[in-house]
Amino acid sequence: MRRAEAVPSTLVTTNTLHRLLVALVVLLLVAAGTLYVLSVTLAPQGGPDVAARFVGYAWIAVVGAVLTGVVDFFVRAGLSGTRTRRGR
Repeated sequence: MRRAEAVPSTLVTTNTLHRLLVALVVLLLVAAGTLYVLSVTLAPQGGPDVAARFVGYAWIAVVGAVLTGVVDFFVRAGLSGTRTRRGR
């Protein structure tokens, strides 16, 4: 009989989590760029209030991308640090 494959102890590996967080950063930066372009495009029709609202949303997306990048940095360092301590 063949021995069953070992199931990893975590559901999400370090690489998978890193790729997910990087994809989220890229998505947030694309959203920020899109919102900024919308603010410039909609400013003549909606006035400065509409433009300011979309620029505010764009800044929120940029801050979210930066915070996601920071989380990715520390989570990846923490997960890889536990792996080296176990001798893998």
